[in-house]
Amino acid sequence: MKPDFANAGHFSNGEDMKSLIGRFNRLFYVFALLAGIACAFQAQAVVLGHVYTTFDCPGSNSTAARSINERGEIVGGCDDANGGHGFLLRNGRFTMIDVPDATETHASGINNRGDVVGEYVDGADIKHAFLLRNGRFTTIDPPGSILAQARGIDDLGRIVGLYIRSDGIFRGFILDSRGFEDILYPDAVRTGPFDINDLKRVVGSYVDTSGVSHGFLLKKGAFTSIDPPGAAGARAAGINILGQIVGLWTDDPACSSCFTKAFLLTPRGFESFEFPGALETVAYDINAAGQIVGSYLGEDGVAHGYLRDREDE
Repeated sequence: MKPDFANAGHFSNGEDMKSLIGRFNRLFYVFALLAGIACAFQAQAVVLGHVYTTFDCPGSNSTAARSINERGEIVGGCDDANGGHGFLLRNGRFTMIDVPDATETHASGINNRGDVVGEYVDGADIKHAFLLRNGRFTTIDPPGSILAQARGIDDLGRIVGLYIRSDGIFRGFILDSRGFEDILYPDAVRTGPFDINDLKRVVGSYVDTSGVSHGFLLKKGAFTSIDPPGAAGARAAGINILGQIVGLWTDDPACSSCFTKAFLLTPRGFESFEFPGALETVAYDINAAGQIVGSYLGEDGVAHGYLRDREDE
């Protein structure tokens, strides 16, 4: 699963990060071999009170961390020579998530019960939404859909995502005990929910009639557009129980969906941040502890997963 990267930005802090990450990677690799374990975390850097940790699925050529719960369990997607796979990263160990008979699987959301949602591609090259609960996969396509993706799930089991009918229009959905309900941003040509918290606050993105992408928050039936200052396009991707929101944005007016930057939105306002030494960074989720996960494009040209945590934790 490739993250939403397009154009480049740059951050430097003290020691050259390429050499620093390389040094940590080599040390970690030696210790992992000696221990004989499938550990995941590879390198750390501290910037402005935050610890950035990078990780990659074993044998992968691209990794994107999509969701994190309150226990620090992370799900996402990675690509290798055999295609795309979902993953669960728990206590430093990877467990791959692959829907039986699927040609690709990507995990996008995890709640505190350990339920996982995402999407998979079947043998006919059709994309479906899935729920993984207690080791069992369930397909959860909205009625009439020809493509579906599940993106987020809360602790009450409510699921949000997007789907397409034969008319080709991208619609959002929420699935709860009553069934499916559409989520449509007013006058938008495309709506895509990405996450939901236990207060039923939903975040995502919509595309306006000019073709520009914006983030949104849906709260008590009312939509609020979310655009960082100077953004030419944005997407709200994750929300925690405190209402803190993370997402992706770009300042490139030629491509409003070419996301290359990460943002955090709190009551204090917007914060834009980058993984140290990365060419591009995107953020996908945040938990109540303020831990953020996402993906960054390194100077090696490879997309890696990352965790951002507070330095004192």
